[in-house]
Amino acid sequence: MKIPPRLKIGDKVAVLSPSAGLPAIFPHVYELGLKRLKENFGLEPVEFATTRQSPASLAANPKARADDINAAFLDPSIKAIFATIGGNDQIRVLPYLDQRAIAENPKIFVGYSDNTNLHFLLWNLGIVSYYGANLMTQFAMQGKMHEYTEKSIRKALFESALGEVYPASEWTDEDLPWDDPKNLYKSRTLYPNEGWQWHRHEGKVVEGILWGGCLEVIEMHLLIRRYLPSPDKLSDTVLFLETSEEMPTEGFVYRFFAALAELGLLQKFKGLLIGRPKAQFCGTFPTEGRDAFIAHQAQAIQRALKDFHCDLLTVFNVDFGHTDPQILIPSGGKVRIDGLERRIYFK
Repeated sequence: MKIPPRLKIGDKVAVLSPSAGLPAIFPHVYELGLKRLKENFGLEPVEFATTRQSPASLAANPKARADDINAAFLDPSIKAIFATIGGNDQIRVLPYLDQRAIAENPKIFVGYSDNTNLHFLLWNLGIVSYYGANLMTQFAMQGKMHEYTEKSIRKALFESALGEVYPASEWTDEDLPWDDPKNLYKSRTLYPNEGWQWHRHEGKVVEGILWGGCLEVIEMHLLIRRYLPSPDKLSDTVLFLETSEEMPTEGFVYRFFAALAELGLLQKFKGLLIGRPKAQFCGTFPTEGRDAFIAHQAQAIQRALKDFHCDLLTVFNVDFGHTDPQILIPSGGKVRIDGLERRIYFK
C-alpha cells in the first residue's frame, strides 16, 4: 500500500462535497470548519466547483462531483482532500472516477461515513486513506475541536505515523442542531469513557492491513459486489467497523456479520476493531436506551462470531466513527493489536 506524502504547514488542500451538499444549507458550520483548517493546522483550503452546491444539484450530478475529485487528484498543488460531510449516495460517484489518474497521483483523503465508498476505491488502488474527521463535524465541532481528535489528525497527517493509540477520557454522541448558529459556541455533553472492551484477546497478538468503514455502506457493497476487494486480498487483514446515526438494530448487525461469514469473508480477517456506536440522533434514542443499545450491538457481534466459529480478537468501543472524539483510522495502513497487554498501534 502506498502512503501518500505527509502534510506541511502552508500546503493547499482540496475541500470537496463528494456526498451531501450540506455546506449550502449550513454555511456557518462549514465556514467554521474552513477556519479551523487554516488556523489550527496552517493549511490553505481550496474549494472546487461543487463544494458549496445545493443538495439537489449534487444529487442530480454525480459526475460533477467525480470531476472535482479527479481534478483534485490531478492538481499537483493540492496535497490532500478533505470531505465536508457524508451522505447516502456516494456510490453513484464511483463510476465516473479516473482510477488511473488517482492511482498515479496518490494523495491524502480524509472523511468517513458515506465516504467509505471513496476509501474502498482508494484501498483497491493500493492507496492508504484516513477514515474520520469530516470538515463539518470534527473540524467544526461546537465550542472547540476536541484535543484528542486534533492530536490524532496531526499525528496521522503531519507526522510519520499514529503510533500507539489510547482510549479517550470522555466521549459524546450528542447532537447540537446546526440550524441555530448560536450552537456553534456551545459544547456537547461529554460522558466518562470506561475504556475499550476486549473480547477473545487472551494470548493473542495480531498484525494486518486495515480494511473497513461504515457498516451500513459496507452492507450495500455486499449486495452490489462491484467495489469489494477479491477475497484473497482480504486474507489476514483487520476489519474496522462502525455504525451510523441510523442506529441499526442488533438483529441487523447480526445478519450483517452472518452475511460476511456466509460469503466467506469473515473468516479472512485476523481481528476486528469496532467503533463505539452512536446511540442517539437529534434527540431520538433507541427504544432500549443508550447503554443497552451499545451493549446489545456488541452482544450481537459476539453471538455471530460464536455461531460461525470465528475466534477473532475483537476490540469494542474504539474511539472512531460517528461519536466524538475520534482516532483517524489509516485505511490500508498497518495495525498491531496486542491482546496480551491490551494495546493498539497504527504503523
